[in-house]
Amino acid sequence: MKQKEMSEFIKNSFKNIKESFHKAITNFDAEDIRRFRREVRKLKVFLHLLSMESEDGLSYHTTKRMKKIYGYLGIIHDFQLQLKKVNESAEKSSGNDLVNYLNMLERELGYWKELSKEFIDPDYNFFNDQREIIAKLPNQLTMESIKRFIHYTLYELQSMSGRQDEEALNNIRKCMEDIYYNLPFLKPYLVKQQSILFDEKELSECLFLFGDFHIKCTNTTLLQIIRTDDLDENERQFLKQMEIGWLREKKKIHLQLAAKMDAMHIGAGSLNELSLHE
Repeated sequence: MKQKEMSEFIKNSFKNIKESFHKAITNFDAEDIRRFRREVRKLKVFLHLLSMESEDGLSYHTTKRMKKIYGYLGIIHDFQLQLKKVNESAEKSSGNDLVNYLNMLERELGYWKELSKEFIDPDYNFFNDQREIIAKLPNQLTMESIKRFIHYTLYELQSMSGRQDEEALNNIRKCMEDIYYNLPFLKPYLVKQQSILFDEKELSECLFLFGDFHIKCTNTTLLQIIRTDDLDENERQFLKQMEIGWLREKKKIHLQLAAKMDAMHIGAGSLNELSLHE
């Protein structure tokens, strides 16, 4: 891939990023925020691929401002999902009033929205971010760098194989996003044995489970970190029972995710075999 092609890809990425950003920052709609963050992730993984052209493998990344915007909107999205989940749980159980806890969540959500408005200009066009990234592009993306990216990603997956803790699963998810969103560039250089792991449909299904698992992790974490000292005993007890139910749901998704990864042969032995084939 020549520099001109990389530049065009990045310009198209920013076109999608700008469009979804302006929708997201106007009304903080959850779906618009999700779409914006997905477009940024797609750009990030492309830059991960380009980094194989650098000596340290880390040279190309999104700007600091983009990372902050991505992070702020991510926190807002987390609280939006939490409010939705708590409301759904409350509606299923008559006689339990969670109005105080819901008000706490609304205040937190309002705080982060206001903070975002202070930091983010709704008319921000990402022009400087785009220019900064394009100015640093390598002269080309070579076949050797793409193959190195494939083997590096397989190595990273292999190093985490067999681990089921949340940190490892989050890193595995990132590796699989690197593969999934870069698949059009990787396909010409994949060997037959690697097609098991690099199957687009299987990757998509696995990433969907990862997304669901991440939401469950965030739900339970927010439930645990927001102070509930000011709530009455009935509300605290209801939240405790709700947490037990959410942890059960999280465990179920965890098992589904583990089974899916096994089916995709994401195991130490399988990945070792894949990485050895040229």
